[in-house]
Amino acid sequence: MESYIETVSGIKFEFLDPKPDQFRIGDIAHALSMNCRYVGHSRVFYSVAEHSWQMARMLSGLPKEIQLGALLHDASEAYITDVASPVKQHLPDYQKMEDVIMTALFSKYNLEYPLHPAIKVADRAILSIEAHYLIPSQGREWGMWTEATRPPIDSTYKPVGMLPKQAKTLFLDKFYELTRE
Repeated sequence: MESYIETVSGIKFEFLDPKPDQFRIGDIAHALSMNCRYVGHSRVFYSVAEHSWQMARMLSGLPKEIQLGALLHDASEAYITDVASPVKQHLPDYQKMEDVIMTALFSKYNLEYPLHPAIKVADRAILSIEAHYLIPSQGREWGMWTEATRPPIDSTYKPVGMLPKQAKTLFLDKFYELTRE
């Protein structure tokens, strides 16, 4: 079996040893827009691209590097897909692959990795909001909220459930706004 995947643009992406020239923002936006959060177990289709766009919006008052980091914080999922957090904890090699990809990607864009603390805080806040609107239990039964106070539900970031094309467009627009490419 090969140790690369072929992206939508035809790039052979070596997920165990990615090279900077193998990353294409169009590939990332496309794959994330087609990848549903919560392993598809949400009330509506909710893509990783929409989630990432919401994250960048939430951090709009912070420096552009942090906003870009938020937009790209799940970019590895464009190459190794999304795995639900309760499952991910049982897959140590997944975390290693994710770190290799994210380190290479963030290096390409001169971003801080591991993630800036503000991105981690925003990710928990968005998770709380998403669960409230998208998951049958609204996340009330999740043990993670017994360890830390659950962030409030801010309807400003209510999930839309965009079609992939719209989520991809917003993701790319935000990327170009932040990088001026």
